[in-house]
Amino acid sequence: MTDPNSSTPIVHRWRHLFGNIADWLAIGLDHGKPVRVSLLILVFATVVISNVDQATELFLIAMWADPSNARYAALLVTAAMAGLAVWYTALNAYRLIYPRWPALQDPRAAPLRRWIPRILGAIVPLLVLFGYLMALQSTPHATCLTAVQCHRRDLRAVGLLIESAAMIAFFIGRQWVLKSRLLAANAHTAQAGSLEPRAESITVLGTTPLSVFLAVLMLNVLITVLVAMQPRQFDGMGSLAVLLITGSFFCMSGGFLCMLADRRGVPLISLLALAAIGLHATHLNDNHRVRQYPSMSTHQRPAPPPPESRPDFDTYADAWLQSRCRPQRACPVIVVSTEGGGLRSAAWTAMVLSRFTALIDQLTPPNGGEPLFERYLFAGSGVSGGSLGLATYVVALQNPPQTGLSAQTRSEHILDHDFLAPVMANAWFIDFTQRWLPGALFDDRGRALTRAWEQAAQEQGQIAFAQPFAALYQHADGSLNADVPALFFNSTTVGEGWRFVQDPFRPFAESSWTTAYDGSRWLDPRVPLSEVLLNSARFTFLSPAGTLQTAATTGSQSPTPTALQLVDGGYFENSGTTTLREIMQRLRTIAAKQGQPLHFIVLHISNDPSLHDFVDAHDPAHPLPLYSVACPRTPSPTERSSYGEATAPIVALLDTRNARGEFARAELLSSLQLNNGEPSDGDVLWHMRLCPGNYPLPLGWTISPPVFDEMHRQLEQNYPLSAMATWLDQQLQNAAQP
Repeated sequence: MTDPNSSTPIVHRWRHLFGNIADWLAIGLDHGKPVRVSLLILVFATVVISNVDQATELFLIAMWADPSNARYAALLVTAAMAGLAVWYTALNAYRLIYPRWPALQDPRAAPLRRWIPRILGAIVPLLVLFGYLMALQSTPHATCLTAVQCHRRDLRAVGLLIESAAMIAFFIGRQWVLKSRLLAANAHTAQAGSLEPRAESITVLGTTPLSVFLAVLMLNVLITVLVAMQPRQFDGMGSLAVLLITGSFFCMSGGFLCMLADRRGVPLISLLALAAIGLHATHLNDNHRVRQYPSMSTHQRPAPPPPESRPDFDTYADAWLQSRCRPQRACPVIVVSTEGGGLRSAAWTAMVLSRFTALIDQLTPPNGGEPLFERYLFAGSGVSGGSLGLATYVVALQNPPQTGLSAQTRSEHILDHDFLAPVMANAWFIDFTQRWLPGALFDDRGRALTRAWEQAAQEQGQIAFAQPFAALYQHADGSLNADVPALFFNSTTVGEGWRFVQDPFRPFAESSWTTAYDGSRWLDPRVPLSEVLLNSARFTFLSPAGTLQTAATTGSQSPTPTALQLVDGGYFENSGTTTLREIMQRLRTIAAKQGQPLHFIVLHISNDPSLHDFVDAHDPAHPLPLYSVACPRTPSPTERSSYGEATAPIVALLDTRNARGEFARAELLSSLQLNNGEPSDGDVLWHMRLCPGNYPLPLGWTISPPVFDEMHRQLEQNYPLSAMATWLDQQLQNAAQP
């Protein structure tokens, strides 16, 4: 007969096993709490590196494309600094005794308390290397262009591995040195537990740790003040180095404050999160206001605007037509639409327009007059980075400094900057601090970006970015200047999801835009050009949504504010063609009143290599009336991916943005008056696009010299520029002849 008690040892063993597992789970959970700030930062960095394309592309620039050894040295130094900050904070956090977390006193977990700080510290340079490897994996053309480039990237990757190994060696070697000293001082009483001294409070940790934490906290405050005064403190280091610096301060300052709170049982992070949510919900700390005039900050309410001084669009169009067109003869009108895409879009847009300007100048020198391409360029509609490219091109043509540089070179010098570094520095030092403070006190990261644009242009002798947008269209005596192309920059309103069309003209007498706001009714006549560009390029989270407030003066002279909120123009549609088509319709109406026939030459500039083409003519020998480069097509799956009920609505919402752009481009094409038999009698559309190339083309606010080289290569090799420029020059010369 079976003994019923024979299974008791097995039950006890299983209970003992499950009890041990539960104990170690509790120990592991408690050991994560004192270092949760560092863990959150590392987890957040890992998620961003693994899922955000704009982040992974930074690693390609830092490890592969950037020729500067100084910036790579800054990357190594800041990675080591961040690793040491994580290690030192965790090391001291585990030295404290926390009444709420008794598992931290468990002697069985002493190895955890020794190794967790070491591993977390050494992970930082490995995380940088991981980001680089993820960037290579997600890049379809990750091949070196030169042997030097291959050698450099390999050495830089090895450098991070060596740094991580050196940090591990330092952490372990330091422990051995401490153990040797302790054994030498008291060989008879030294025990393993003596290597893990515990403290009841922060002050018992010792003079050195307390001094280090207080010094870092004060340095954090000092750097925050410096960044508030000059957001470009860390520009020369590169964006990744800036992020590592901010991570270092987050770990040490945040870890130290959490140590103080945890000893007293105060849930500091939860309280800060509740405070931030409350201040955000009540708009008490909104420092993201749109600057209505150059002297306004992003944390001020606007003053009442001055009397209207902007030119009228119809008057501008009349003056433009009368100075360039001949009655009864088709007048060529060059118009441009340019898509968003960060600095990639800006550089490509400025490059395409500058190249056409240079080619036509070579064919027909201006002879002291206005260059033909610039003379017949009537208007441009831009979105996000495309808006920046349009403005950079136009500004580079205005009163060029006596440097002997071409418009293309001046444009590239303006755009060849790391605009992301000041944004990141301001985001993590200033905007992050502002979230916990009642009242708007500091300029936001959007202002850091506009200031960086302004200073980059000023280095090339141009001040237009910091000046009112409308000033471009007025001579010194206040008269109309119709020699500057009419620029229209698209933003999107939060709530309605409408276009917000910004231009340098006074409000139209009647509604001229379909399902859109006339930005001139909301914007001050003095609104800076850089702020208008920012409104078009308020990309998700990188640039904050802007609160646009107006201050209309009532009879009692008291301002009555009303507000809109603006985000990136690409939320509505990223092509800019919707606005361009309506501009062309309005110009046709004005020209028809004068009996003036028009011949539109449309340049649509896109920069997304994965974009679906909407122009089918790809014959380089016959680029008219339609022309576009046929990019190599990547194989598409035979079946579309299916999504679950939770993700399908989100994916559909994101996909409709691209679909609206495709629809808008098709509508632009259908609105043209094409004549395939004789293109000079009809409209023309040239789609100037980027393709997947020999070098990855990053999307963000920083690009490297190899990206410019790849764009140059595509522009020169993919397009019959000479044939296009010759035809265009002939059309413009015919129009200019009496």
